[in-house]
Amino acid sequence: MTNSLLRWTPKSCLRLVYFAAQVVLLVGISGGATTLSAATSRPPTLLSQASSTRAVAFEAVTMKAEPFPLTASVPFSTDTRTRIAIFAMNLDLLGAYGLSTSTEATTAFTADAQDAAGKVYPLRIEHMGLVPGFPGITMIIVRLADNMGDVGDVLLGLNLHGTSSNRVRVAIGHMGGGPPDDIGAVATPAPATPPPADVPLVPESYTGPASDADTVRFLEQASWGPTTAEVNRVKAMGFQAYLDEQFNLSPLNVPKGSNFPDMAFLTDDPNAVGGCPTGSPQDCGRDNYTMYPLHRTYYNNALYGPDQLRQRVAWALHQILVVSGRDITIPFRLTPYLQALDRGAFGNYRTLLNEITLNPAMGEYLDMRLSRRTDPNENFAREILQLFSIGTVELNLDGTPKLDAQGSPIASYSQTTVNEFTRVFTGWNFAAPIAAGITNYRDPMVPRGGTNHDFNAKTLLSGFTTTACASTSGAVNIACAQADMTAALDNIFNHPNVGPFIGKQMIQHLVTSNPSPPYVARVARVFNNDCDALYPQSCTGVRGNMRAVVQAILLDPEARGDVKTDPNFGKLREPAQYINNILRANSVKSFDKTTTSDGVLGNRSSVDFTNTLDQGIILPPTVFSYFQPGYEVPGLFKLGPAFGILSTSTTLRRANNVNTLVYTGVNVTTAPNTDRPRGTSLDLTNLETIANANPGGVADQLNVLMLHGTMSTQMRNSLITAMSAINDADMALRARKRARTAVYLVATSSQYDIQR
Repeated sequence: MTNSLLRWTPKSCLRLVYFAAQVVLLVGISGGATTLSAATSRPPTLLSQASSTRAVAFEAVTMKAEPFPLTASVPFSTDTRTRIAIFAMNLDLLGAYGLSTSTEATTAFTADAQDAAGKVYPLRIEHMGLVPGFPGITMIIVRLADNMGDVGDVLLGLNLHGTSSNRVRVAIGHMGGGPPDDIGAVATPAPATPPPADVPLVPESYTGPASDADTVRFLEQASWGPTTAEVNRVKAMGFQAYLDEQFNLSPLNVPKGSNFPDMAFLTDDPNAVGGCPTGSPQDCGRDNYTMYPLHRTYYNNALYGPDQLRQRVAWALHQILVVSGRDITIPFRLTPYLQALDRGAFGNYRTLLNEITLNPAMGEYLDMRLSRRTDPNENFAREILQLFSIGTVELNLDGTPKLDAQGSPIASYSQTTVNEFTRVFTGWNFAAPIAAGITNYRDPMVPRGGTNHDFNAKTLLSGFTTTACASTSGAVNIACAQADMTAALDNIFNHPNVGPFIGKQMIQHLVTSNPSPPYVARVARVFNNDCDALYPQSCTGVRGNMRAVVQAILLDPEARGDVKTDPNFGKLREPAQYINNILRANSVKSFDKTTTSDGVLGNRSSVDFTNTLDQGIILPPTVFSYFQPGYEVPGLFKLGPAFGILSTSTTLRRANNVNTLVYTGVNVTTAPNTDRPRGTSLDLTNLETIANANPGGVADQLNVLMLHGTMSTQMRNSLITAMSAINDADMALRARKRARTAVYLVATSSQYDIQR
């Protein structure tokens, strides 16, 4: 075989692929080079013929060229769908570096094809292997989609780590027609000199000083949104230093450690003595018996707090370990739950499970405090399994479901299992009242004693059985309730599902709705053992280390990079993120712009900015949270959890809410109404100073901070045109209108809606 074959004439192509097919399909994936290179974000390159974008491709079994039949010419199994081979180079895969074994192969990639009607067909990748003698070229076998017909030419693309390849033309059924080539598409033949072997990525390349674009992306994932000052600071210090700083910040404000300070526990009845009786200050009810203080604290922390990563992680945990203010309506009852999430954000998940299980608000919300041996309630037992730990089906390490011999998912537990855990969680109640008339939502729940805890043995997950109580009542019953609780939580925590189940959801909340299986596996491995990691520094071999899990999520190659071009990468900015991102990016201040916002953007604001978008802060409608992690975008067969609360109405309200923030702000209230003492507005001074002389500069600044450099030329030109059309004689007014128009248009664009 000679280098001339890499010029890919049809005959030489067939000779090469014939040899490649014989060797690669038999030998499998060859080992790559052992020298590690600096991490890159270069896209994969699919090889085409020398004079067009038509792919170098053949039917995998017969080696025949296109057009490809829908049914294999020579069926090798009952699955007769055609497989085709395509060729790629520039595949920057992560090797076994820092891990006990390599985690990337075919499942790291996705592939799809688009027909002339714009319909996109996912293509399953079944095999990949290096072409012998050409170590920098990889052959990839894809299976045609079942719903693909005789569509003619399609554009086929490959995606890796959130980055898309060029798209090459392939004929399905017949040759011709199809969509036009992508703008700027060129032929991508193999180079005359064989490319060297692709070198595995080096994870450390993501930890030091970073680019502007990736720093903005990082802060979208690791905080409530980038600001100009924070981008400059984090860019200089690097991602690892930022994470270390954030991990070492203690929770703020109170000795207990939380972003939500302790509140005074008043009586359960706001109208009783010790609550807010007649003659109390007019704000007593607002400040103690509504969500107002929690909403105000949440927004002040999100907009100005230094511990941004803790807040972002705690918010994600709140959506997994749900308690809702719709049911626990008194804020001082919710505060200990929120404090537990803050403490658990970088702690151990086993500790967090224990705290949440015995938290009084959870005990009330899911009825565990009412569950007794003679009157058991299964709500908490079911949800700790289904939502808080293992999910409903057995999972592989990479988050994909395990299947039985018939190809159906295997259930992770049964109703019998729920019944057994229900018996475990019997016999608990609130601790002694804090004072007369004040139910104790502050301290962990305690065993009731008596004969309230089910004293018989229970069979839990994986066949584990607890020990029956030595006695049925009294102190022994109390000790048995405590022992059963410990054993049950250990049993749940050590189930192999927990790492992939919780890890995937955390990725979805912070980075992308559709993480690749290898990404999930890398995070799950860190959950299982914090030393089995790309970043094992200071590890101790412990399970459930959330600090290590968060670091693994944010520094993974799939999360990092300047630009993500895979159309399925990223996540819809959920309302809480959307509103906070806009406010932080545009120098949120008080209404008069002399000080900081008062944080009144939820309860008692002029607009409840997230509740109007179906995500009221700390007010999830059900135990399934604001939206479900398994929600699929209709018609796309892709996960998009936050799309579950995006509708025609909420889409319109997004634009209306941005309009209010940009053009109006949230005005102050005056005595006797003191709900909004300072109000909220955006300070666009930096944009206004250049808006008249340099509209393009305004677009460029917004491109950097709000779109991390991905603004298209068409969008930039549209912004400039819109700004230039504003020509008020009053130059200050003109500048203000131009700046506001630009921010409004960017913030309401589809490009900004998606965090990518």
